[in-house]
Amino acid sequence: MDAGDAFQGLPISNSSKGEERANILNKIGYDAMAVGNHEFDFGLDEVKKYKQILKFPLLSANTYVNGARLFEASTIVDKDKNVVGDEFVVIGVTTPETATKTHPRNVQGVTFTDPISEVNKVIEEVESRAKAEGKTYKHYVVLAHLGVDTTTPVEWRGSTLAEALSKNPLLKGKRVTVIDGHSHTVESVTYGDNVTYNQTGSYLHNIGKVTYKSGQLLGNPQQISADSVKGVTPDPAIQQLVNKIKEKYDQENAKVVVANSPVELNGNRENVRVRENNLGNVVADALYEYGQTGFSHKTDLAVTNGGGLRETIAKGKPITKGDIIAVLPFGNTITQIKVTGQNIADMFAKSLGSILQEKDGKPVLDENGQPLLEPSGGFLQVSGAKVYYDTTLPADKRILGIEIKNPETGKYEKLNLKKIYYLTTNDFLAAGGDGYSMLGGAREEGPSMDVAFADYLAKTDLTAYAVVNPNSRTISISTAQYKKLQNQAANQVKPNETGQKELVPAVQTNTHQRTATIPVNVHKQFVPSGQKSLPETGTTDTTFISLLGFVVGLLGLSRFKKAHKE
Repeated sequence: MDAGDAFQGLPISNSSKGEERANILNKIGYDAMAVGNHEFDFGLDEVKKYKQILKFPLLSANTYVNGARLFEASTIVDKDKNVVGDEFVVIGVTTPETATKTHPRNVQGVTFTDPISEVNKVIEEVESRAKAEGKTYKHYVVLAHLGVDTTTPVEWRGSTLAEALSKNPLLKGKRVTVIDGHSHTVESVTYGDNVTYNQTGSYLHNIGKVTYKSGQLLGNPQQISADSVKGVTPDPAIQQLVNKIKEKYDQENAKVVVANSPVELNGNRENVRVRENNLGNVVADALYEYGQTGFSHKTDLAVTNGGGLRETIAKGKPITKGDIIAVLPFGNTITQIKVTGQNIADMFAKSLGSILQEKDGKPVLDENGQPLLEPSGGFLQVSGAKVYYDTTLPADKRILGIEIKNPETGKYEKLNLKKIYYLTTNDFLAAGGDGYSMLGGAREEGPSMDVAFADYLAKTDLTAYAVVNPNSRTISISTAQYKKLQNQAANQVKPNETGQKELVPAVQTNTHQRTATIPVNVHKQFVPSGQKSLPETGTTDTTFISLLGFVVGLLGLSRFKKAHKE
């Protein structure tokens, strides 16, 4: 069984919009799969194609179009028709965050209702039918794509669902297993005397297995590490199919864009979703440069969400088209929108509003002694702006100052809350994706991000991006240090005119412009499911590991820990 997000994530899958993966899933022999938010990343029509291609049910009890469920809510899995009482009732449920974790156009007309109430409704329906037919079901499996992220509303979390099921009188005396995804965490928790809640993490690090023993209501979950199954011999038929797909993909993406990368551009989640990062800088700079001539108005600043950066570019190796697509797998287009200074202030307040990382009850600190934020797919990588923030302050008061680069002079100027600015970003954020509800409105669109990124990489000096975490654009700094820098403003060194090589941590240098504390309007992390927004996720791993996962063909779950998100 699968907890969702099976079709999108790696470029090799994206090249066929996930349809080749569907064929592999069929050959493996899955019994059921939940619908994840990333099943919608190629649009509603593609989701409907998956339903046609798959030989097993896609399940989601709480996904509706025009008042009717888009998918089957449940299925009965009976592995041995000769045995009575071994049937499994399998129910699927999808995170309502899908409305803001895939592009709005992909879920236009789709409604995601409350997960717990819908699952309980399906249980009532199943039990009512069973009673009418004189049947008794002893086993329930809920395939959930909900997760346990701290940024997910409590009522939408998989753990909350599991707890609610343990209190459902219709399930008393029955075995209930919740197999969850979405948050990419490793979970194994029991609720009451009959519910187990399980999740296997991400990147095929683990394969989940739940064993039932006679006389026990609780299942026995097991995490089988990827290393322990490396010796498994691939199924010949599936391996042949995989080889065909890979050959076609390799031919298309072998084109070299940069002969040899002089630096590593780090795409690790712990970097791109937490703080300024060299990969984020070069992608944002590509957007910024395009925005100088590609739209009706010259861009003032550019941002992209860390959740959309999916792979590291290695040092000392060629950069190919395939590498670029691996970094930017979502097919987003460059977009420019008109915003106010207040919109920008609110945007950065949301970007920097995550809770703090903790270890053993203490904050995790960066190199400058400042607490690090929890990973968030909505963390913004920036070009053409400097944002000073203090993570020791409350979330809505962290921003100390914002400066915007004047494209005519190259100098940074204090953000004017009432001024109109032109922001270049991706179409996901421009439509309010990742909960950026302060963005939106009329927009001008350019080419796909991967095309502009490739053009920029081919001509830029990548040695300018040697420092992984330069702390020169989104600048984590204590309030005391910031005030000291302000006091030194009169003696500042002339700023770098290009803005491309600001690699010295800003907390160790002088700024060139006085800034002011920015008032912000606090926006909720999540918007109602009826409001449209965009994706986070689709974690990327190497092609080999992804395909190995299919060849092994065991239970796959989803994703990362505490992100946000998409």
